[in-house]
Amino acid sequence: MVKDPRIEKLLNGFSKFVKEREIPLTQKEKRIKNRYTITGDIISYSICPRQYGFYKFLGYAPSNPTQEWYGSIIHRFLKRAHMSFLRTGRVVNDEEIERIFYLIEKSMEAEGIRATNERVKRSALEVLKKFCLIEGESFFRSVIEAELRLIKELDNFILYGIIDVLRTEGEKVEIWDYKGMERPDETTFYGREKLNRYKKQMYVYGFLFKERTGTFPDKAVLYFMNELLKGNLEKTRFIIDFRKEEIQNEVENFIEEFKRIVEEIEESQKTNNWRLPENIDKNTCKQCDFKWDCPHYWTS
Repeated sequence: MVKDPRIEKLLNGFSKFVKEREIPLTQKEKRIKNRYTITGDIISYSICPRQYGFYKFLGYAPSNPTQEWYGSIIHRFLKRAHMSFLRTGRVVNDEEIERIFYLIEKSMEAEGIRATNERVKRSALEVLKKFCLIEGESFFRSVIEAELRLIKELDNFILYGIIDVLRTEGEKVEIWDYKGMERPDETTFYGREKLNRYKKQMYVYGFLFKERTGTFPDKAVLYFMNELLKGNLEKTRFIIDFRKEEIQNEVENFIEEFKRIVEEIEESQKTNNWRLPENIDKNTCKQCDFKWDCPHYWTS
């Protein structure tokens, strides 16, 4: 029987491939690990698995992404303001703030990300002016790095996060996350739940920082930008002290919880069964694109 040289070449190629990898072709390949973030995945899933599944895996896009616009323009502006400070040695003035703001706004429009109305734009611009005035030079001078990307490969997935700011306060190292909102009301159940989710976000960042550097940061700061509009400066910062042993233990416990939530997400994806949450904030339901056929919305 005459052998086809093309087939022979192909088989030889397979043979060489297998020999180099030292595994049989029939052996099942290790699956590609998915990447998960605390904000885009774990927090979103914890708020409402059904909504998360529709957006993340079923291809739907938010019809009114106001929060996305507001948070994005704040983050982009503060990064640009820091770069300007490094270049000039001074904080941007009101005229420069407006110029940078509108340049970023135009670039976001080109990406299809728009504010819903002028009131939202004015609010964001006013917040940024107040931040530069109040935090000013002492803040920008202390920044070590903005948008610090951290990643850690775990057993079944890859954990990924972006710290808004790494900075120093005296000899202490701090990680910051900007929140384009008022501080959650801790006197209410949903306010405490929301704040607890943000604390866990910083736990993940603290864990990733420790994995990269060998030690936890001294502190994490959640900075609630919209408290500046109300003049509540004492409420702008929520501080987590990583030097406390009980906080470090909470971090380790939450990483295990994170792993369990990832397992739930992947099981939901496999079965295409995105359950409703047991409890959910009514405001979340009101803003949801999928509320009209959701049993939770009509019974809450």
